[in-house]
Amino acid sequence: MAVYHADALVIRSKQFSESDRVLTLFSRELGKLQAVAKGVRKPKSRQRAGAQLFTYGDFLIHRGRSLDTVSQCSPKESFPHLWNDLDRSLAASGIAELLDISTIQEQPNPELFTLTLTCFFLLAEFDPSLVLGAYALKLMGIMGYRPLLGECASCGESIKGERLLFSLEAGGTLCVLCREGYSGRWIRAGSIAFMRQLIRADLRKLDRLRWSPWMQQEILETLRLYIEHRFERPLKSWRMGSITQDDLMGNHEGKEGAEHE
Repeated sequence: MAVYHADALVIRSKQFSESDRVLTLFSRELGKLQAVAKGVRKPKSRQRAGAQLFTYGDFLIHRGRSLDTVSQCSPKESFPHLWNDLDRSLAASGIAELLDISTIQEQPNPELFTLTLTCFFLLAEFDPSLVLGAYALKLMGIMGYRPLLGECASCGESIKGERLLFSLEAGGTLCVLCREGYSGRWIRAGSIAFMRQLIRADLRKLDRLRWSPWMQQEILETLRLYIEHRFERPLKSWRMGSITQDDLMGNHEGKEGAEHE
């Protein structure tokens, strides 16, 4: 196939030469792709808008021997809210980076594509950290790596208590009898319950969920450590406060939360 179409999101954009960029795309039909967008760093380039990070568009791509080339791009959505707000930019970058490290080239996953596109839209109206946490748990479920929460990852028994031991190696919480031989980090039962809510939640109703600052920090840090352990790759954009605009282009005790109807 010399030329092909891709309905895709730009999840990474890095400089390739003085005027070109290499785009990492995640497409509905073909999964993750890489292609060179020539001349897009020039101010008058017609493809400049389509090569921007987070853009959703229709790409016409020419198959190359070593690297494909974007022949044409028709942007469908540029998500300006992801560039006008730092917290939303950070969350979108976290979503894009997680998608990148968890997938391999040309392995279609329409469910994952829809999840990512939906979350980019939802970042316009919902708490960006909440969208990021929900995205991570749902992606891990789709990929078959969702952690076991509130039940023992070793024996399957239900666990109760104010704090539970979460083991990266075991892939979830552990009961007292199964902890030997495992390292882990303690996490409040409220955070475990909230993560279970996020797994079940309808993404369009995330505004019904509330979490406190300590819960947000505890959940996102636990998820980051678990994902980094699972994929053996650092999640740079999840390390809040350490990311800059250049990083984005290169990649990129309170009440327990409860669901409110």
